Amino acid sequence: MKQLLKPKLIFTFILLFGFNLCAHADIIRLVVKEDRASCTGVAPQTCYQVKFKNSKNWELFYDQIVGFKYQPGYRYVLQVQRTKRTNVPADASAYQYKLKKVLKKYKVKTQSVQEDGVWSFVSKHKWNLIQLNGVTQENSPAFLIFDADKSRFNGYAGCNNFFGGFEKTATTITFKQIGSTLMACADERKNKLEGDLLKLMSDKTFRYDVADQTLNLYQDNKLVLMFGMSSLD
Repeated sequence: MKQLLKPKLIFTFILLFGFNLCAHADIIRLVVKEDRASCTGVAPQTCYQVKFKNSKNWELFYDQIVGFKYQPGYRYVLQVQRTKRTNVPADASAYQYKLKKVLKKYKVKTQSVQEDGVWSFVSKHKWNLIQLNGVTQENSPAFLIFDADKSRFNGYAGCNNFFGGFEKTATTITFKQIGSTLMACADERKNKLEGDLLKLMSDKTFRYDVADQTLNLYQDNKLVLMFGMSSLD
């Protein structure tokens, strides 16, 4: 008799557990803006800009949406499953979001998707390194300056000046033929920064966006380089 009851009890437990999970989930409609904005969580990053059902203005969205493949320049209307987490750590969101369906996707013409307008803007500023591979660079000396007309860049990597060419599209940038001066560097921290930066950039292609005052470079949808805008003077 006990052997017959055991499978039934397990089945009942699974049903109750599943029902309990569903009880904490609801389906919401979420509008995702065509460009991201800089934001600060544990470290500087970029966030989706979204509107919920009752939103009047765009709100920063610090979470991820499981299954959602974002493409800059497009506005999305999503159907999303929002599940309330239990035992939430202090620095984590109270909810988990999972894509159910893309209800609408359409292109929006803004400065962030107009290639010439973006690179005219980028070329007028100096871009200081503030994050590399997820690590915030405090008082980093490294920077980039772009010449969009000549498809060239130059900058400082920590110990040496460096330079090269780049190819761009409306969403990607590829750095090519990077060279540098050959000054010795006694500062171990700056030496490591330079090595990591040059290795990451050399002959690599990144997806990019410009959000407020940051130039952000991504690989496999992961933010790997963030530069902050400053004056050329």
